[in-house]
Amino acid sequence: MERVLLLSLGFGTGHNAAAKALEAQFSQQPETMTDTIDLLQLIPKTFHPLLQSGYQGMLVKFPSLYHLLYDWTYQFRLVRYVSKELVEKIGLTIRSKILSRLQQFQPTKIVTTHPFSLLLLPTEWEQVPTIGVVTDYELHPMWLVEVPDVLCVPKKMLKQNIIDRLRWRSGVKVLETGLPIEPKYYEGTCRLEARSCLSLPSNDPVVLVMGGGLGLGPLEQVVDELESLPDMQFVILTGSNQSLFDRLEKKGYPSHIRLEKYRSDMDLFMTAADLLITKPGGVTITEALAKQLPMLLFEAFPGQEEANQQYLVHHRVAFKTKPETVCLQINKFFQSRMYQQKMEQRFHPLVSPDAAERIVQATLEVGRSKLLV
Repeated sequence: MERVLLLSLGFGTGHNAAAKALEAQFSQQPETMTDTIDLLQLIPKTFHPLLQSGYQGMLVKFPSLYHLLYDWTYQFRLVRYVSKELVEKIGLTIRSKILSRLQQFQPTKIVTTHPFSLLLLPTEWEQVPTIGVVTDYELHPMWLVEVPDVLCVPKKMLKQNIIDRLRWRSGVKVLETGLPIEPKYYEGTCRLEARSCLSLPSNDPVVLVMGGGLGLGPLEQVVDELESLPDMQFVILTGSNQSLFDRLEKKGYPSHIRLEKYRSDMDLFMTAADLLITKPGGVTITEALAKQLPMLLFEAFPGQEEANQQYLVHHRVAFKTKPETVCLQINKFFQSRMYQQKMEQRFHPLVSPDAAERIVQATLEVGRSKLLV
């Protein structure tokens, strides 16, 4: 009987979403049990909201500081060492809870969607085989502070010489599995059928506008600009950001701008759409890649989102935008059908419909202990 422990750290939504997709895939395996832990939830309730709001607050209010700290972990080994020590010290506050869960579940394999999770494991459990799942489109050096046995990364993200170097220097096995998302994003639904289900026009161009699960970024300014394009249908998804939804609703936009809060049927909206305007969060853009949905990307946060943006722009399935140019870029996109067809062809090497299945298979096959660098 395999007992797989899935670890996540719920800053943002991507890490937990990937863990959830893997949990669903593991549940289909015979003689396999899973237990999923969001380590952020183990932190005392008095500190948990402060950590979450502090992370988001730094991104929104002090992006330059976050960018500086993020870059330092890339450039300086000392900073990575200090970060490791800091995470381990913070982990002491929840180490007893982690140890209790480990002793109760007795995992034979550990899968994590966040690099910090491996730093929080008690020493006596460090020999259990581990699998790291990268949920953004870059390999941050913190993944190599405590090296997992297997590292699962997006397709076309790392060059082969880098993969070979990682294997030689640390012993980690790198697999280009892609990012795990819900299977429904790879299901083929007819666009006209999706539009009918969502009460969207069958002939007009449909454009989704969203700021991730938290509705962040200059979404309000973008929507203001879209009033000048009445021949298209825009669907504005504000996620869990209730205050943003309320502000937009009070403005009384015309009927070609439709406001929506959090929706559980985002796969249907992406099927119905011709274009997505969004922040480049890891899970959001992976879902769009699965739907082969071209993107305009606004205000990437420093760090992971900038890397995600660079990945998409490099592979020519997305372009950077800003409120003052978004209308011009939308018009340009829809004016050339040939241009759209060329972009559609670029998605094929990037999509990963079997990502969760491959990660599960790699997990069940791994058996050696990890190396520390």
